[in-house]
Amino acid sequence: MNFILNERLQWSSMQPRGKAFEFDEDIKILYNDWPYGIDPDIVHLVVWTKFELPDDEETGRCTAESRQEIDDYVQKTFAPKVKELVWFKNWKSLKSVHAVEHFHVMLYKPDRDFLKQITNGDVPMTEKFD
Repeated sequence: MNFILNERLQWSSMQPRGKAFEFDEDIKILYNDWPYGIDPDIVHLVVWTKFELPDDEETGRCTAESRQEIDDYVQKTFAPKVKELVWFKNWKSLKSVHAVEHFHVMLYKPDRDFLKQITNGDVPMTEKFD
């Protein structure tokens, strides 16, 4: 958690300024540091949030409300620039990072300038050590 907060997110506080997806400073989009070994034309991003995205207690999956909030955000943020995309939020039992809320977005052949803008110039960790 310290590495993610201090190095990757560079958030000094996890206190959200507002409600889910209300303020940009409560969200950070970065490359996935632990890529899944998929097609090189697919870019795997992680959307980190300071606010919770509730899960159903019984299933561990997104509630209908949080699923809709995420989908609305993805459609507004990514869909105008990338026609082929998918998002998912891992079930609690599958999450590798539990301390900071996040979900994944995969984009097929996105524009590099758009990626630079949306990630604020982030570089995948795998490229930092090549």
